Amino acid sequence: MKFSVSSSLYYHINEPATLICSTSCHGTEGQEIIDESLTTSREVTRTDLTVGLEANRLVKLEVLTPGHLSVDYQATVNTTLHLVDAARIKPKSSGAFEAVTLPYLNPSRYAPADRMRAIANDLFGGIRSPLAQALAVEDWLFENISYQIGTSNEQSWSLDTFESRAGVCRDFAHLGIAFCRALNIPARYVMVYAYYLIPQDFHAVFEVHLDGSWYVIDGTRKAPLNGMIRIATGHDAGETAVACLFGDVRGQGIYVSTQLAVDEEELFVPLTRESLRGKGKMLVLG
Repeated sequence: MKFSVSSSLYYHINEPATLICSTSCHGTEGQEIIDESLTTSREVTRTDLTVGLEANRLVKLEVLTPGHLSVDYQATVNTTLHLVDAARIKPKSSGAFEAVTLPYLNPSRYAPADRMRAIANDLFGGIRSPLAQALAVEDWLFENISYQIGTSNEQSWSLDTFESRAGVCRDFAHLGIAFCRALNIPARYVMVYAYYLIPQDFHAVFEVHLDGSWYVIDGTRKAPLNGMIRIATGHDAGETAVACLFGDVRGQGIYVSTQLAVDEEELFVPLTRESLRGKGKMLVLG
């Protein structure tokens, strides 16, 4: 399925500053970037960076003079749908995980699984298979956490969300990741563009590693699982921030759009957790 995505970040710069932005789509085996561009509203010094275990694409922008700045990105991306029969997903012991997945069992800044282990075991320890546990985590998030803008900030972590029973997509993902890692299921944070997300914004989900593949989980259930375009992947939001600002910089808003590409002829059929369960399938994100 071919999508057209775009985003703009708006700032006012009050003194020489540096911005590190992550809005560019990530090219993967299941996600082809057909065309893209990243521009700024005025002259800056730009450096493209590749960072982290998943080689996230960042851009460093150095701004010398005060004034308004917008950072504008657009891309056309083709994603390949990969569905797996849930019945064929076999559990593995932690010793059998590939080396690239082992870091995603470790506690992280916003998802300290070691501090959530007792809660996770109490809620999900009686469920036998890792796949069933991961899906039970998603169900629990959807049923017990209220999606409320303004209830958290950049310092909020998984226990805050568990105690307040409220948060935004980032908080849902952090709590789900902490639960899964506490249950010895590797889990990682993913920032995406999301088709059908209302209102349009950057969106956070997470993935769990089971029997050799990463499967997407979204406790908010606010967007179809097959309408997500990967931007960045990491331990948590600390490694996938849309922007990190250094200097006297004031944010003045964002714009995000995810649409079907104008030349896409295939009909988009939303895949939700409910529809995937009905088919006995799990989805691998591009």
